Amino acid sequence: MLEKLKEKYVFFDLDGTLSEYRFNNHVSGKNDWGGQTWEELFFGDVFVSNRPLITMVELIKKLDCDKVYVLGAVTTNHEIDEKYEWLQKYYPFIKKENIIFVADSSLKLIALEQYSKKLNIEKKNIIFVDDKHSTIRKTEEEGFTSYHITSFMN
Repeated sequence: MLEKLKEKYVFFDLDGTLSEYRFNNHVSGKNDWGGQTWEELFFGDVFVSNRPLITMVELIKKLDCDKVYVLGAVTTNHEIDEKYEWLQKYYPFIKKENIIFVADSSLKLIALEQYSKKLNIEKKNIIFVDDKHSTIRKTEEEGFTSYHITSFMN
């Protein structure tokens, strides 16, 4: 997979792609955002204790840091702060200016299209990695090469 990513701009999802998908030791709950309470989302340490996926850490270390981006979805400002802190701890080689947060996963396609235009990069030179099949499908339909996280597991 490394050879497929070299010389490309690679946008990685965060939850479930660069980190395990667990929040306060559970995957989901009674709501759509992983089961966290509003109190946890606004004030708790929901994300900072998640484990990084070591396969992804090692892979990203081998890529051109100028061409590596994080494209994650967030719910609250507190979550943004936590995710910046977590990324600095486990992926310090990813530039802060290459970290993009959107309010909902459905906006990732729009973000990819806008960054393609802003950076003047053809879609064929952008790769998107995510854990949600629906998001991957939409980005592929629009001309981006997309991979599910399992493509990187040995």
